[in-house]
Amino acid sequence: MTAKITIGNTNNGCAALPGAIVDIWHCDATGNYSEYGGGGIQSTNLQAVHFLRGRQVTDGHGLVTFTTIFPGWYPGRSTHIHVHIFNANGTSLKVTQIAFPEGAGTAVALVNGYSKGLKGYTTNARDNVFTNDGGVNQIATVSGNTTDGFELSIKMNVAA
Repeated sequence: MTAKITIGNTNNGCAALPGAIVDIWHCDATGNYSEYGGGGIQSTNLQAVHFLRGRQVTDGHGLVTFTTIFPGWYPGRSTHIHVHIFNANGTSLKVTQIAFPEGAGTAVALVNGYSKGLKGYTTNARDNVFTNDGGVNQIATVSGNTTDGFELSIKMNVAA
């Protein structure tokens, strides 16, 4: 999956924010995170490994592009990507998450939860993070297919 995230500045009419640092992380196909685990929600201990995490600086158009895999899911959460946005000096501007479109024909349905399927899947509307708006304000546009891959795009605005 190619993830294209554009950062805009609400203090400048949502114009592109060059030089912002965008940090992302998400779980693997089975719902496990690197640098985490060994108990609680993730019994698999992956504290000593580092994967599916990245950090880039926005270009002159406020854009960063990551190449990753399509995220899996785990109980209580819909498919999502964590995002932390910093200004060029490293000051935190926003911590948020990206939700995925759901329903027949969407990437979530096509990937079908990888090998575990979607039985027990938590929808955006029932997700404990996205419940207030069903993820609507954080849903990315996702296109593509399982053969050629998927492309995610979203614009996120911050006060910089």
